[in-house]
Amino acid sequence: MPSLTRRRALLTAASGIAALAGCSSEADLPMIDRRSDRNRIEDYEARRVRNEDGAVLFAQGAELPTPSDEGRGRYARHGRSVVVAEGGLAELTFGDVQEAEGLRSFVTETDFDSSSVYLLSMPVEACYEIRLRSATVEWDELKRDDLHPHADFCRTHRPADVECSVEETHTVGFAIRLPVAAEQSSGMGRGMSSSCRPSPRGEYFNATVTPAGGGGGE
Repeated sequence: MPSLTRRRALLTAASGIAALAGCSSEADLPMIDRRSDRNRIEDYEARRVRNEDGAVLFAQGAELPTPSDEGRGRYARHGRSVVVAEGGLAELTFGDVQEAEGLRSFVTETDFDSSSVYLLSMPVEACYEIRLRSATVEWDELKRDDLHPHADFCRTHRPADVECSVEETHTVGFAIRLPVAAEQSSGMGRGMSSSCRPSPRGEYFNATVTPAGGGGGE
């Protein structure tokens, strides 16, 4: 009888599905709702940072763009990358600011034999904050050792006692450590809600999210 793959077992545990005792095959796994090709990860960790100068936190390649650059400079604060191995850090350049270092350190502390990291950065108006609501992965892609993570966020006003200017733009960054190993990642996604109120179906906010650096967090 074929054995349960290690990565499938990790995802099963991370998704909150009870592991089966004894020898198991993939056919023995509990039934999963196939109406969606994503599985919610409940047991993830995340680092959140906010840079009030609007600095670029990280970028693919050796060159770090600036918001004033021609062409892609307009999108310089946007970034997404999935790191599945220690060597993946060499493909990224992090900004020379405390918040970027916080993200980099979080990635370097990862055990890639059992985990992967989804990095994201994005601009946000100074009077708003962005919160991480949930993280999911695509089950079918992971079966082929190809991790496709998806992160859902929401946008809301900052507390009334926070001084801010509607003309300023900050940069927020997230490093999400997923308790699932993979050989590669050829795709990723994110969603953004205009409200952080719980949905009628309910949202999970039970992951460990640690603010770090810059402007008092989110």
